[in-house]
Amino acid sequence: MAEDEVVRDFKKSLSRSGSQQARGLQNDDFQVRCQRSPSLPELAVEPLFPELGRASDIAQPGGFRREHVLRHAPNAAAQRPLLDSMLDPRLQHYFAKSIDLQAESSTASTVSVGASNLSTVLVILKSTVGGTLIIIPGAFSRTGILLAPLELIFIGGIEIYCMVLLVRCVRTLGGGTYGDIARRAIGPLGSWAVDVSILLSQTGFVCSEMLYVALNCHGALKALNLSSPLWSEVNILLLQLLVVIPMSWIRQLKYFQISNLIANTTVLLALAILLAYAIIGLAGDEVGHGIELAGPNWMVFAGTVVFSFECINFVIPMYDAHEQKDTFAPILVVTLCGVCCLFIVFGAVNYMRYGEDTRDVITLNLPKGTRVGRVLPFAFALASLFNVPLFLFPAAAYLETLLFGDVSAPGPQTLLKINGMRTLLICACAIISVFGKDRIDAFVSLIGSFCCVPLAFIFPIICYVKICKPGKVEAALDGAVLLLGAILFVYTSWSAVQQLTHPAHH
Repeated sequence: MAEDEVVRDFKKSLSRSGSQQARGLQNDDFQVRCQRSPSLPELAVEPLFPELGRASDIAQPGGFRREHVLRHAPNAAAQRPLLDSMLDPRLQHYFAKSIDLQAESSTASTVSVGASNLSTVLVILKSTVGGTLIIIPGAFSRTGILLAPLELIFIGGIEIYCMVLLVRCVRTLGGGTYGDIARRAIGPLGSWAVDVSILLSQTGFVCSEMLYVALNCHGALKALNLSSPLWSEVNILLLQLLVVIPMSWIRQLKYFQISNLIANTTVLLALAILLAYAIIGLAGDEVGHGIELAGPNWMVFAGTVVFSFECINFVIPMYDAHEQKDTFAPILVVTLCGVCCLFIVFGAVNYMRYGEDTRDVITLNLPKGTRVGRVLPFAFALASLFNVPLFLFPAAAYLETLLFGDVSAPGPQTLLKINGMRTLLICACAIISVFGKDRIDAFVSLIGSFCCVPLAFIFPIICYVKICKPGKVEAALDGAVLLLGAILFVYTSWSAVQQLTHPAHH
């Protein structure tokens, strides 16, 4: 027995020394291969699935059992009833730098690690189907009932393609945020450019929501014969600051849950009612007059489409949270194609119903003498008002981290500076929104073309070409997409500015 123990100890000693030598040879071989291929991307050293660990972790006492339990344990995220939070997923994981969300990420995140296919679909729908739909029929009236759907399919399809390319970059690198990927591909300038573009697009979303409040309230008050200089669009834009400034000082996402639930529910009901009214009208042969197949506003509408499909920011967090990684890209593509069809149906049906009388904000086309026509614009304005501080949250959190550093537990003076910064930011958004009150479609197009095109078209293509090294044919296709993005960024932005500076009432 003693002899067996000596032999066993000797074998263990040989095994340990052999393993150390093998690891040394592997490290040497790895260094040689890295020297031979300096162009290879630097992969993350952390495991892709931390909850499962590395293969070496399984080769420990009880390792196989732990791995089996982890893989077959009930998935809490997948078992939750649909969505466990009503907070908008676009609020998180935006920037390359870490943003302290006041320890609310566990309760604020709409999808957590291990999200089911259904949860992923619902979050995609929740992030794309919203208030922007109320300006789509007005954009159809300026673009044409034939040209607008074709443009939606073309521009929306390219945006979806760029999202898939970004997912491929994440799979190649093994993880990282949008800013991390841009840093790997372009350098520090790339990360900075992504952060700035996201900051601009987010403030643009805030401006558009403030405009929805002003235009809906002004139109509804005018229909009630309560129009006066006091209730002009500009004054309503400024009056809403009395509500949104104090709400912008809130530093914990959990306090937005009730207001966000109200906003989401109101928007969905309002969109359903608007579509139902249009369908009922068409069924009663109430077809609008002056319907055009193609209009002169097609270039500006391209920016509106980019704005409407601007959801590339949450693609990476959604991919990280999705349980079955291989199914994420198909689910993303199919769901967004369905969203594109919804936009086409909503815009075309409402434009066919109201024709040349289609308003810039479709809620104002409801019958003025009905209860729905009086209540719905105000309800939509309330929903947009609740969305303003919520959409401001990630931009404000990023800026305060940039300006004040770690603000997880700010003192009284720092808190005063932070609230002052947030107040100035929301006031700046209100002032900028004034320029879009007469042509909200051109204003939204400018946000889409100038702020969102780099994120949706330009950066994903550059990152994919640099990181994934596509073949010549695919590289040529990517070059064409990059050229289209540059045209949209320059020419569409210029066209939108021209229409904003020379507004023509529709």
